Amino acid sequence: MNKKWVIGGVLGVVGLLGVGVVGLVATGFWANRQMEGTGVEAVMDAQALAQRFAELNARYAFTPPPAGQVLKLDEARLDTYLAVREATLPAYAVLAKESVTFVQQHSAGLDRRDSRTLLKAAAASLRMVAKAQAVLATNLDTLKMSPLEFQTLTTVVYPPPAAPPTPAPANVSQPSAPENLALLEQQLAALTPQLEDPKLGESERLQLEQRRASLRKYITTLEQASGKDVKLANAALVEKHRARIAKAANQTFDDLLVNPRPQQTARRPATP
Repeated sequence: MNKKWVIGGVLGVVGLLGVGVVGLVATGFWANRQMEGTGVEAVMDAQALAQRFAELNARYAFTPPPAGQVLKLDEARLDTYLAVREATLPAYAVLAKESVTFVQQHSAGLDRRDSRTLLKAAAASLRMVAKAQAVLATNLDTLKMSPLEFQTLTTVVYPPPAAPPTPAPANVSQPSAPENLALLEQQLAALTPQLEDPKLGESERLQLEQRRASLRKYITTLEQASGKDVKLANAALVEKHRARIAKAANQTFDDLLVNPRPQQTARRPATP
């Protein structure tokens, strides 16, 4: 059995995570009975937790960078972010252990896709994830960080896999594209030997110097637009704290607790 799949799959996607209160209303008290009376309570607890996160966002206001721009890391906030993450990882470890135990205990029903077992898994999922997220909320509040800032920092420190680039129209590219910047740098470098030519006339020299100044200014503007300086500064800071960042890395932690994405179906994986 794939342990990572169990934690992030069976208990993270079935039933109530996708259906919520509306699903309980639709299925009625029968569903709640199949969950041994825990279904409605689990959903209400999850809603209370969502309200708590909203309150933390209001209490510790944070403005993310505009769309398409990268957040510049601040070392003090990075330290706080990692402290929150490190303090929450033990709660995630409990979630991981409990979820694997649940699947082992209910493997037959999950294999059959038994409706009662799936409903129990839904309630268990909400309960287990909510416990870990409650710890995250407490740690955020203690260290005065909003969930929004925590999420935004996660995308910088632990960036998701890059999406395939959107094809651009033929012969069209952004001015700040790396290949265009490289071409401009080549043009700038080519001016140096021309300016060093002792036979160069004053008027020609003046034109070349103006050309060089204009190119430098344009390149700087394009680099700022592309966020190159921010990315370089972020990379240096991440490298400085590389060992600590690597120790706290966990993609499933991020998927379940930081950026949960409800899904609608679940199935047992084949044993690897």
